[in-house]
Parts: sequence; structure tokens; C-alpha cells
Amino acid sequence: MKPFTKTSFAALAAAVVLAGAGSLSHAAELDASDARFLQAASGSGIFEVQAAELAGKRAKDAQVRAFAAKMLEQHTAVNKEIQALAAAKNISLPDSPAEPDRATLHELREKTGAEFDQVYIKKAAVDAHATANRLFETAAKESEDAQVRDFATRTLPMLSDHYAMSRALGSEPAVNGDKIHPAPKGEAPPVSPASRAAPASVVPEK
Repeated sequence: MKPFTKTSFAALAAAVVLAGAGSLSHAAELDASDARFLQAASGSGIFEVQAAELAGKRAKDAQVRAFAAKMLEQHTAVNKEIQALAAAKNISLPDSPAEPDRATLHELREKTGAEFDQVYIKKAAVDAHATANRLFETAAKESEDAQVRDFATRTLPMLSDHYAMSRALGSEPAVNGDKIHPAPKGEAPPVSPASRAAPASVVPEK
């Protein structure tokens, strides 16, 4: 896989933002790529919170519900940081997720129980956190703004943990409608591509 460049960072953030409802405002005070990063991160965070809220009501498996509760708590906190940072930089944020994530939320609202668990794990947990990891990892390396770069760097380990946890859930039989069993004690969870222990070149391409 080719490593991310400044151009690819801008393209990734722009693609997420253009799919959503956000519009750039007063971007002159912040590099355009950084502004798009904040908008993309905000849309992603809103999606995680709304998906987690649905999981709390519709998921069948207790481990899925526990994972969703953690996502709800931590992404709510991160969203508040994004809002504060965007306000300080005079950047307007989207008030809803990007269109693909809105479609996923619609799909989740149509499902309950084991079917809900399958979609939530695959799309809201694994896929969404893979995308968020790539976005934040690149911002931590490429951002022109010290505050944006610091925010991305501080948040990345949490997102890496979320991705590893979602991969662990997704590797269990629950994605096929059966019960999730906890990983054996002492067994390391899957290494997140954005983890500091993993080189950036192993981040899966979409």
C-alpha cells in the first residue's frame, strides 16, 4: 500500500465531508485540509453516537451492547472536543453523518437482534473505525495546525483500541447470529492498523 501523502489526506477528508451535510465556513483561519478533517471527524463521531444509541436498544448480544455503551460514552466526549476546536477555529461542522453512514443508520433501524448485531459490528464498528483510524492517523502526521495535530494524536490511541475491539467482536460467531464468546485470557486482540505498534503501511485500503 502506498503511504498517505498531504494530497491523499486532503482527498480522504474531502470525500467524507462532501458526502455529508457540512459546509466550510471561515476556513481562511485554518488550512483547508485541517478544516475538512474536523468536519469529517465530526460526521464520523455523530454516526458512532447514533449507531451506539440504536445498539443499546436493538442489539441481542450483551457484549455488543457493552461495546456500544463504550462507544457512546467515548465518542460523545470526543465530539465535544471537536466542537470546541472547530469553534475556536471558526469552522462550521455538519449536524448529521455523511450519506453512507446515514444509509447504515437507516439499515440498522430496520433490524433487531442477531441481524442488527451483524450489521452494527461490520459497518458501525469495524468499517467505520478503520476509516476513522486512517483519517486521524494522517491528521496526526500531516496537519498544519498544532492544536489539530495534537487533538488527532491524543485521540488516535482510543480509536485504535476501538478498532481492535471491533475486530475482536467481528471475529467471533456472533456475526453469524450465534453467541459471542470472550477472547481467552492472555490472548492479544488484533493489532489496529493505526496502532503505534503497527506500521502505517498496513492500514487496509478501502
